[in-house]
Amino acid sequence: MDPRVRNGMVAMFLVSAAGVATLLLEWPLIVPIVLFLCACLAGAYVVKQSLRRR
Repeated sequence: MDPRVRNGMVAMFLVSAAGVATLLLEWPLIVPIVLFLCACLAGAYVVKQSLRRR
């Protein structure tokens, strides 16, 4: 395996691990944001579907 490829994979793994740790630490702040984003996406989908039916 090419050393650059291996270094890239290790870096991606470390970044993803740091992201997961941050999510776990910031969980009370992130949950409402995620719910809000999901609600926005669902609302946009419903509006798009209702506009398409006309």
